[in-house]
Amino acid sequence: MRLASLLLALLLTCTAASAQDATQAQVRKFDVTVSPRDYVAAPASLKKLFPKGFPTGVGSGLAFAGKEKDGSLLFLSVTDRGPNADSPKFVGSPGEKGLPTKMFPAPGFHPAVATIKVKGNAASVVKMTPIRGLDGKPVTGLPPAKGEHGSTGETPLDVNLKVLGHDQQGIDPEGIAIDSRRGTLWLSDEYGPFLMELDRKTGQIVRKLAPGAGLPSILAKRQPNRGAEGVAVTPSGKVVAAVQSILDTDGKVKDSKAAFTRLVEYDPDTDKTRMLAYPIDETAYKRTADAKIGDVTAVSDTQFLIVEQGEGRDGKMRNLVYLVDISRASALPDLPLETTGLGGMVPARKWLVADLVALGWTAEKAEGMALVDARTIALASDNDFGLAAVLDKPAQDKNGKTVTKPDDYTVGRDGQSGKLMLDGKPVDTTISLKPSGEKTAMWLLTLPKPVTEYMPK
Repeated sequence: MRLASLLLALLLTCTAASAQDATQAQVRKFDVTVSPRDYVAAPASLKKLFPKGFPTGVGSGLAFAGKEKDGSLLFLSVTDRGPNADSPKFVGSPGEKGLPTKMFPAPGFHPAVATIKVKGNAASVVKMTPIRGLDGKPVTGLPPAKGEHGSTGETPLDVNLKVLGHDQQGIDPEGIAIDSRRGTLWLSDEYGPFLMELDRKTGQIVRKLAPGAGLPSILAKRQPNRGAEGVAVTPSGKVVAAVQSILDTDGKVKDSKAAFTRLVEYDPDTDKTRMLAYPIDETAYKRTADAKIGDVTAVSDTQFLIVEQGEGRDGKMRNLVYLVDISRASALPDLPLETTGLGGMVPARKWLVADLVALGWTAEKAEGMALVDARTIALASDNDFGLAAVLDKPAQDKNGKTVTKPDDYTVGRDGQSGKLMLDGKPVDTTISLKPSGEKTAMWLLTLPKPVTEYMPK
């Protein structure tokens, strides 16, 4: 009798555990490995710290490319503009206001499409295809100059803080989607924002859209480096890009109360576009400008998965996956609604699918997302090429406060050696690049029910 009771108790325990597992998401975690042949060559001054070069970052954007006979999963991803780091403002001549900059320690880097294979317990990059411009030449990640489509206003600097040239064709790709109807790829870009169609075999851009040149003009008001972060292709062939953050329509984005960012739908067959409002979790942030979109993937013609992220009011990063439905959303006019408000226009609807941080996500941002099947979502982070900028001997300002941000310092033409200035005076502070040790993380997240069931009936 006692044995029977023990067996019954064990059976009930196992049954309860199985029932619990059925209601919880399951996660398989990977670190994406990149072959040394695909590392980015480091300048001579950094060879000792980066003997193999910079580990290529491949987590910006993700698209499911299919399943092989042996069960391996294939994904396409994309690098961003390449190794870069925050750097001091640039002063061209005495009395000028410092201009924003970005350090590019490998300015010859060519953004590329990466093929990732997940087999067993390993995820690895098996192919890299450099992206080529409309002229067939490989593009760089250097920003376009002021006045050009996509300019961020940044002055590119090399590792020694000397001025580099701009690149009119430079891109900063952040999203990728497969267009199975046309046999091409679509990329979204933070600079323009640009929307680009690529030849899948060669990586050459065959169509490139920009604000006022195929895309709504208002998108030129994107915050610098917060253009189109994700892109998806619907079953019917529409291309949907997600703007990363609220637009800066009046130059006062830090004070903006805008509670939405924009989705842009483009029809490649007719060249028609429309914009829709994605409602951000406005009360979760100190400022609505802190909210960011990580990626977007299509579930149907009217439903999408979107990663919303950003630093919350508590100072902690948020990474949330939402199911978004646009079937009732209003088409937005090409106007600065971030300043005036939506009025009676209807935003998209959304429902929480997964809180990635609660499930154990530790990377700062989920920048790639793809739908593998009805219940499985793949997610990826960006390792930022495994480098970090470090301020050595930070100076103190006139109030005695230690200045720890690189862009609070300046460098100018009279400082060709890279000498930093603070409040117009030279300081002993230097900026160096160090290995961050960060890896590209990838998840296969299996939900307890199909993603479409997160939308109430």
